[in-house]
Amino acid sequence: MYDLLNTGLVFTQSESEKEEPYTTNVTIAKYAEIKMRAINQLIKKYKTQLSRLGNSSFQMTKLNQDNKVGRPVEVYSLNEQQSIFIITLLKNTKPVVKFKRNLASAFVEAKNLLNTRQITHANSKPITKTLGQAIQDNPNITNKFAYSTFNKLIYKHALGINTNQLRKTKGIPKHDVISDYLTVDEQQELNKIKNLVISLLNINLDYQTIKQTLENLTSNQLQGSK
Repeated sequence: MYDLLNTGLVFTQSESEKEEPYTTNVTIAKYAEIKMRAINQLIKKYKTQLSRLGNSSFQMTKLNQDNKVGRPVEVYSLNEQQSIFIITLLKNTKPVVKFKRNLASAFVEAKNLLNTRQITHANSKPITKTLGQAIQDNPNITNKFAYSTFNKLIYKHALGINTNQLRKTKGIPKHDVISDYLTVDEQQELNKIKNLVISLLNINLDYQTIKQTLENLTSNQLQGSK
């Protein structure tokens, strides 16, 4: 569970840009100031209607901060439509009204953020394609694993960590594409270094020279390569 906006209101299953935002019964109970048992009863009562609005997941988990004895708590994941359906069944107390407004805003912000990341990622694909072509066209690059080698080098200089470390930090599964998990800023930094490497490849520099060139550049010089 990843707190996409760091608000405690909406979440995604991972940091991937392809995820769908959701909230939980625990969140609704907390911010609407209603007993979780009452929220769970509504979810179970209207299970059929909720299923028509999308898939919802359920798990038993320990929430020690909310449950002093540490007993497992029922946690339901609800997408935007499902959560709206549930909270419309609640009485419009002051906490409920405030929560409705904040949750609606959070869902909009989360979707906009994910959409912006997807657009930034899509716009970077031509750069990635150009990088591959530049590697192929450079007569001094003959290693069949050259693209992978350059990719690791670019990530290291753009984000400060290699691809293996990035997978571990962001919890990226081995079969998933790393770029799906990048923030807008991270993608832009990556594109900046890719463009620089493309320029160096186009003047037929070899890998070691390009690597040394990147290592010699100061952060200010890299900023100027945008």
